[in-house]
Amino acid sequence: MQEKTQSCPFHAIHNIKEFDALDSVARENPWPYSDWLRAGADRRVYKLPQEDTIYLLHRFDDVKAALTDADTFSNKIIPTVKSPFFALTDGKDHQRIRSIIATFFTPNNLQKREADVQQIVQEATENLLQKGQCELFENWAVPIPLGVLASMFGLPGHEASIAKYHHHAVAINRALFVTGGTGPRRSEEPTVAEKAAISFAIFKNIPRFIKLWKMVGNKGMAELKTMVQFARKDLATPRPNFEHIPAGLGPLLELMLLFLEKLKTHKNKDGTDGSDVIATLNFYQKKGDISLVEAMMAGAFILFAGHETVTSLLSNCFVHLARNPATFQELKAEPGLIENFVEEMLRFYTPVGRFLRRTTRAVELNGQRIPKDAIVILMLGAANTDAERFENGCVFDPGRKNARQHLAFGKGVHFCIGATLARMQAVAALKALVGRASSIAVDETKPLKMVTDRDNGIFRYEELKVVVK
Repeated sequence: MQEKTQSCPFHAIHNIKEFDALDSVARENPWPYSDWLRAGADRRVYKLPQEDTIYLLHRFDDVKAALTDADTFSNKIIPTVKSPFFALTDGKDHQRIRSIIATFFTPNNLQKREADVQQIVQEATENLLQKGQCELFENWAVPIPLGVLASMFGLPGHEASIAKYHHHAVAINRALFVTGGTGPRRSEEPTVAEKAAISFAIFKNIPRFIKLWKMVGNKGMAELKTMVQFARKDLATPRPNFEHIPAGLGPLLELMLLFLEKLKTHKNKDGTDGSDVIATLNFYQKKGDISLVEAMMAGAFILFAGHETVTSLLSNCFVHLARNPATFQELKAEPGLIENFVEEMLRFYTPVGRFLRRTTRAVELNGQRIPKDAIVILMLGAANTDAERFENGCVFDPGRKNARQHLAFGKGVHFCIGATLARMQAVAALKALVGRASSIAVDETKPLKMVTDRDNGIFRYEELKVVVK
């Protein structure tokens, strides 16, 4: 494939003097800041301005080293007694729960799901073509991954349910990310108004709390309490998203109850092989390998967090192909090129551009020190354009031979458990799109707004009006 973007996209930013990774401008346009970080040897380990506890790693080798050293760079960001989600655990607890979840994603089980993936992709793509002019997330980039996950869990997959899951996922993601929103550093304590809003949200959700208590009992509620009870109060979490907690509480409780009801009522004789997700969770729960609360939280987490990478990837692919019609036609003529195109999209437009870790000890990298208990932002997007690993890293090359070496899915024990399924969906969706559409376009008569309100660096647009013919 001949297409090459000659420089990192979006506008240049000159005279950069410092970099705040939590600032909205940096989230919308990360490439100039990545270049600036790489240009200074003393910035290989970079402490955020006006922050005592947040550091950045952005070089490929440094980010990879941190991802593969879970003993030093802990995924347990939130210092609660027990982590609410298995992805935020480490050590034996992480290994125990992950080994159960991994049975859903074995090659054999993914092969069984391929027909469902193809059907969901075809239906979404046909809907896109029938509408001709529509909003991309609502009609294609969200229904595909959420439809696949709903099918896995035996949940309703019709349009209204998918829209509801997505609404809940956005609200929960905004509420949960620990370093919070954009702008200047703020107090680690909620304001009076925020406390009042949180209290009102708790009051409003009392019926859901009662229903939850009836289903998990006193033991389950005690376990849930450990997930919000801080084991240490001395660890800073600057810029917390207090303002989003009220809007996220109800959706989180609703998803928890949804999975709890599935776990309680599901009938299936065999849950040993992972082909039936709910039956598998029930099987291991009865064995004592996972608690009812852990199973419930695992299901809720996979649904609200598991689709975001694919949603971002699909929408970014669409925008790139709309802006590069020659590449669209080339993929249309040679669908075999799509797999490597997807890998280069993952590298260049990394869907989740940063992971957070917390150091368990003081560590020195390249002569620069990161203290114990610091928050470390691993800049996956910057690492994936590092010229030390990818020649001309700021050039989009759909034929790049080592594109698959990217870190978009992480590395090490926390490597994305659904990476193979994500790739399957993206390849199937693009094959369907180029196979059925003659041309695609994005309405850019108004500036497109990027997602900037979540600290994991989700890289996609908020909304995309598109035309498909």
